[in-house]
Amino acid sequence: MRSIELRQLRYFSILAKELHFGRAADLAFVSQPALSQQIAKLEEQVGMQLFVRDRRQVTLTPSGAALRDGLDKVFAQIELSLRLAREAGDHATFELSIGLVEYTNLPFVPPALIRLQALYPDVKIVRHEMNSVQQIDALAKRQIDIGFGVPTAPLPPDAQLQCEPLLTARWSLLMRADHRLASLERLEISDLAAERLIIFARAVNPPLYDIAVERCRAAGFMPNFVYETMQSQVGYALVEQGLGTMLGAAYVFTSLPAGLLACPIEGFDALTVHRFSRPDESNPLVLDFIDIAAEEARRVQLSMRA
Repeated sequence: MRSIELRQLRYFSILAKELHFGRAADLAFVSQPALSQQIAKLEEQVGMQLFVRDRRQVTLTPSGAALRDGLDKVFAQIELSLRLAREAGDHATFELSIGLVEYTNLPFVPPALIRLQALYPDVKIVRHEMNSVQQIDALAKRQIDIGFGVPTAPLPPDAQLQCEPLLTARWSLLMRADHRLASLERLEISDLAAERLIIFARAVNPPLYDIAVERCRAAGFMPNFVYETMQSQVGYALVEQGLGTMLGAAYVFTSLPAGLLACPIEGFDALTVHRFSRPDESNPLVLDFIDIAAEEARRVQLSMRA
């Protein structure tokens, strides 16, 4: 036990859940050889084989399954102990103030908030509708604790903040499965020329809206925006009803109703969601959420590549 490290047990737990060395290594933020080395070292220290590996799959041995089940209880107890310690320090209630654009429907935010609530059951989430430029100003004024946005220009050199890329995605076109373009694996911007397009309202992100218009113009046409919406779910409904196709980032379309599909578009620059926070942040609630959000964003990124 003296030689077993907590990180080895964490790596084991991730691999026991994913049963895939590549995905587990990505989620653990280590290289695949490093993960394999730590798992092999853990097996040596335990004295039992924990995984069966072959070219097709990775499976748990009975010993591995027993360790997984035991560690699930241990990690749950650790989280409970940490929460009780925080509550004992007169911090029984917590508030997290987040800046983001609700339209973007960031898929990693809901699971991150659920995990945060498990650590801080009394947490109160306050959301502020603001783009990345507004978030930077709000962080400096301590009006928000953390922000998520897509910067379209270099950050101000004097901006006192931490900025971390979390999720990168292409522009995509949402359409019905019976649409004339649905059989294509990828689209060109020129394919949008004949489309009735639904897009986010310019107020959601003026620079991105203007970029979309300019790229279409450069391709030789003016985009036919038949509807501009502040809510992505409204766009989904309009596509379903046949009003047109919807232009947006692929991460907006990660969970689609039956009968709809999204196709990537070549010619647009990829969009990267960043996390913004203060460099002097010391609040455990905010620091925990930063780590959790990064892990959940990594899961979404891997699922989008699959």
